[in-house]
Amino acid sequence: MSIKGKVLIVILSTSLGSLLLLSLAVMVSIFNIRGTTLSHSDNLGEVAARESQKSLETQLQKQMISFARNKASLVNEKFRIMENQTRMTAEIAGHIYTYKERYRPKPIDYLRPGEEGTTIAHLMTAPGVPFSAIKEEVSLAANVSDILRQVVVVDIGLAASYIGGESGYFILVDRNPTAVNKNDFDVKSRDWYVGAKEKGDLFWTDVFTDALGRGASISCAIPFYDSSSGTQVLKGVAGSGVLLTEVDQIINSSTIGQTDYGFLLDDKGRVITSPRERTLHDGNSERTIGEDYLHSDNPELRKLADRMIHREEGLMELQIAGKDVFVAYSPLEVINFSMGIVMTVEEVTAPARAIRQDIIGLTGEAVRKIDQSFLLILIIIAGVIILTAAIALSVALRLSRSLTDPIVKLCKGAEIIGAGDLNYQLEVNSQDEIGVLAGTFNQMIRDIKTINGEKERINGELTAAADIQNSMLPRIFPRFSKRRELALYAKMIPAKEVGGDFYDFFYLDREETHIACVIADVSGKGVPAALFMVIAKTLLKIHLLSCIDPAEALETVNKLLCEENPQGMFVTVFLCTFDLDTGKMTYANGGHNPPLISLSGQPYQFMELEKGIPLGMFGDSRYRYCEMDLQTGDRLYLYTDGVNEAMNNAGEQFGNDRFLEKANAFRDLPTEEFDRAIRRELALFAQGAEQSDDITTLAITYEGKQTDGPQTNT
Repeated sequence: MSIKGKVLIVILSTSLGSLLLLSLAVMVSIFNIRGTTLSHSDNLGEVAARESQKSLETQLQKQMISFARNKASLVNEKFRIMENQTRMTAEIAGHIYTYKERYRPKPIDYLRPGEEGTTIAHLMTAPGVPFSAIKEEVSLAANVSDILRQVVVVDIGLAASYIGGESGYFILVDRNPTAVNKNDFDVKSRDWYVGAKEKGDLFWTDVFTDALGRGASISCAIPFYDSSSGTQVLKGVAGSGVLLTEVDQIINSSTIGQTDYGFLLDDKGRVITSPRERTLHDGNSERTIGEDYLHSDNPELRKLADRMIHREEGLMELQIAGKDVFVAYSPLEVINFSMGIVMTVEEVTAPARAIRQDIIGLTGEAVRKIDQSFLLILIIIAGVIILTAAIALSVALRLSRSLTDPIVKLCKGAEIIGAGDLNYQLEVNSQDEIGVLAGTFNQMIRDIKTINGEKERINGELTAAADIQNSMLPRIFPRFSKRRELALYAKMIPAKEVGGDFYDFFYLDREETHIACVIADVSGKGVPAALFMVIAKTLLKIHLLSCIDPAEALETVNKLLCEENPQGMFVTVFLCTFDLDTGKMTYANGGHNPPLISLSGQPYQFMELEKGIPLGMFGDSRYRYCEMDLQTGDRLYLYTDGVNEAMNNAGEQFGNDRFLEKANAFRDLPTEEFDRAIRRELALFAQGAEQSDDITTLAITYEGKQTDGPQTNT
């Protein structure tokens, strides 16, 4: 909105204020009548709904907690019966072993065809245990068969009752036996057997998948002993198993609402049984787990699980599967599980919502009549306001013009200056704050002109620095007037005006038989990196000329750089020398990227070399001296990380794999054309993205011993 418009609004709002106050006085009485009626109706509805909801929620919460406690007692009793039956079976089995002379051998065999689906006791044995070796003990232990069958037949909730012996036998009474695994069932490896044996007392297993595919199950087990010698000797373990579908029937056989259901949570916060939960498997066919509430993404579920595993009793409101629900919970006594009863909040609050709707319906008619009278008054007042506004608008236009004209001039002048005309000066004759603003604006333009001049001076100096830096890098290829065993081509493109990358190559002796090649990358960019680059390049060349060993040269230069390096800068270097007569190459690496190498016409690959420590980091760093013999046509490609880490507009890096692929695609090109092809691929990949790092390359081809012919630039 323009300033003139804002001024108009201020004037109009002021002039209409008195009219609005007068109109307000007339409307106050109507508002009071309407407001009182609506307030009383709303308050009555809110109080009735709130009290009803509170009463219903309190009553239902108590009912849900009591219901959860009762259900927990039923399930608890189920597990207590399992414990008692299992203890009884173990005591009888121990008595049989202790007083074996009182019992006659009893026949028992593997399950025969036709006996499936019966509750007949049958035998199973572990792999490698012949029946003949344990026949006498099995015939004695078979005296417990009637007890096992009675337990399963009497308590129809049990899936199976059984005993297993240390000798490898397993006597089982199951409600739905099959003939599988009759002589390859290693009872001593079962969780219930191992757990009871280690504990030496009653042991409850984790939930597991029933071996017959009937679903999730749980077992309790207890060891039995032979006490005939006066000391207890472990003979086996007795156990009972129940399907959790039977437990679920107990939990959900009766309800207190339309949406409620029950579930069990184990001591690890996992759902053991629930009609609303999908069973998950943890990768072990013998173990079954449900949803892990303790580690759920839902913080409310984690809080509920924490309370339940700490065996608390109470009620909590939270969201499950996107629905607001109440959960009442109560712990079991026999086993470290907790019972939960779930009911939606919507079902709890439905009666209160119905009461509120009835109250709103009764007051609606009175409100409509009041609104009709109120509307008529509003129409009259609106007409008066429109007429007054028209008069006020005429007056406001004249006043706003005198106030806003200087501001309009200021805006137009700012547009001219914003278009680039820094010689324009604002001419505002106002003596108020707007005049002060115009003067300040004119001073700011003069300051901008001064800053631009300084910026141009700095840019000129940076351009000169870039020219000086480029002049330090050899740019004539090859530069060796008498020798042409090596074809060289190199280039450095800084990310800023000046960069920290550099390359170099030069003779190491007067006879021009040895050549050194260097490529390096200084940490950072800009002027500091460029200065550090000049120092490192100079030191490397000086010490290579006095010591042809590349590793020794790196160590010497590294010590010098570490002595005076307050900024903590460092440089990665790959240094190699060539004997042009023999093709022998020596090299050392100071933390630089491994070069590409192509030997005997084979594809390029990254050189295998030690990474080494960049120069300037640690004064005592050591570098490994390496050497190899080059053959005619062997090629090296040295580069800095501005190549393989070049990025496009999507933030994707060029990468080593793509770099190697492109190098091999162009490896048959001459040295200079090869380097130009790689740089074209980098430009295509970048898609115009701003260069994030200096890009420096040095391509080398060993042409072999050559004695005559003109010098060529390959």
